[in-house]
Amino acid sequence: MKEIAFAVFSLFTLVTAAGVVLSRNVIYSAFNLVLCFFGLAILYLLWGANFISMIQVLVYAGAIVVLFVFVVMLLNFEKPSETPTKPWSVAFIGAGVWLLSLILLRVFSQVFGALPLPEMKESTVRQVSKLLFTQYLWPFEILTVFLLALIIGIFLLARPEKEGEAT
Repeated sequence: MKEIAFAVFSLFTLVTAAGVVLSRNVIYSAFNLVLCFFGLAILYLLWGANFISMIQVLVYAGAIVVLFVFVVMLLNFEKPSETPTKPWSVAFIGAGVWLLSLILLRVFSQVFGALPLPEMKESTVRQVSKLLFTQYLWPFEILTVFLLALIIGIFLLARPEKEGEAT
C-alpha cells in the first residue's frame, strides 16, 4: 500500500512540477509550485521524515510561494507574447536531460564506487531546534538579512519612477 501511495504522489509531484515550467500564466505556475511542494511534503511523510515534511509545508509552500506571488503582483508582468512551442521539442529536451543524468550517475558510480552512508541517529524536533539556535544561529541570521535585503531591492526596483528622478 505504501508503494502505491508513493507512486501516486511521485507522479502527482512530477505533473505539478511540469505545470510550473510549462504554464504560461505566472500565477498558475505559482499554484502548481504550491501543489508540487505539498506533493513533496507527502513524500517526506511516506519516508518517515515528519519534521522535514512540516518544514516543507510551512516554509516553502507557505512563506516562499507567498513571497513569490507578492513579487509577481508587485512587478505586474505583462502577458507573454504568444509564441508557438512544439510539444515534441519539450519532450526531446526532457528525455535528453534524463538520459544525461542516467549516464552521469552510471559514470560517477563506476568511478567513485558506492559511498558509505553515515549511521543516522533518530533526530527529534528538539534536537534540530537546539542545533539551529546554537551551532547554526549565525548562518540562520545571515540568511534572514539576505532575504530582507532581497525584499528591499525588489521594492526599489519595482517602484514607479517619479518625474525628474533619474535612475
